[in-house]
Amino acid sequence: TFGYVDHVRHPIEHSWEFARKTIKHNDKVDFNGDISSTTIREISILKMLDHPNIIKLIHVEYNLNKKDFLSFFLEMFPIDLKRYMDACLSTERLSAKLIQNYTYQILCAIDYLHRHAIIHRDIKPSNIVIDYDGHLKLTDFGLARRCHLHEQALTHEVVTLWYRPPEVLLNAPTYGMSLDIWGVGCVFAEMCLHRPLFRGECEIDQLLLIFRFPNFPFNSIELSQLPMSRTCRQFLTDILVYNPQTRPLAKQLLEYHRYFTCSSNINLEKPIKSSIDRAIQLQTENMKHIVI
Repeated sequence: TFGYVDHVRHPIEHSWEFARKTIKHNDKVDFNGDISSTTIREISILKMLDHPNIIKLIHVEYNLNKKDFLSFFLEMFPIDLKRYMDACLSTERLSAKLIQNYTYQILCAIDYLHRHAIIHRDIKPSNIVIDYDGHLKLTDFGLARRCHLHEQALTHEVVTLWYRPPEVLLNAPTYGMSLDIWGVGCVFAEMCLHRPLFRGECEIDQLLLIFRFPNFPFNSIELSQLPMSRTCRQFLTDILVYNPQTRPLAKQLLEYHRYFTCSSNINLEKPIKSSIDRAIQLQTENMKHIVI
């Protein structure tokens, strides 16, 4: 889908802000007034979702006679998780409590999606938005699909490379909801390490990096080398399971894993305000150089 995202205010209630995703006519695509199936699917899925950790669709506008012929308005959140981590200084890394809280919220969103037979298919930090108070929401459902079977044949052109599970990289004939769980593991590791865990340059390189991880035969990475607590290491290895059929469900992780059950309660943890402010400033400066 060709388009862009910007921020707009309500024409009357100026304190209300929205994120507007606008789909443009593009000379590379002949829309003929038709909306792409991907866009229709994204809008229909967003309309049916209602969860505190999933971005809310507010309104959709369609005007065939305008250049920007389709816009949908979403809840406004200040910044995404990737930009926040990029803006954090070395002394401002995510605290253990914040990582636990964010991971919990991500899994709550994934559990809700999977209970409604929906796979997100693109879990990564830039598709997760946060605010100053510690709230987190999953966004960008452009690749999301309904999946009524545990596993079924779906396109393999999904998931950004660094967050792609082995079954997709190996072109398995089917895959299922455990694809999202692998993505959660990669995001969790990135929050802990402050860098992506598997930074492959191509699919083969990505597979080689994954096969070096401690869960896999012939690995060359010592788990103790990863700068995280023992509980975090165990949580990571319990998620990044090679066989998708034995990968845990989001519900199982939330209810039974020691990473969450060892805490008496999981309250909201506020991120560092100065890092969010810096991320917003950098985003604003970068937008000045983007030509749509």
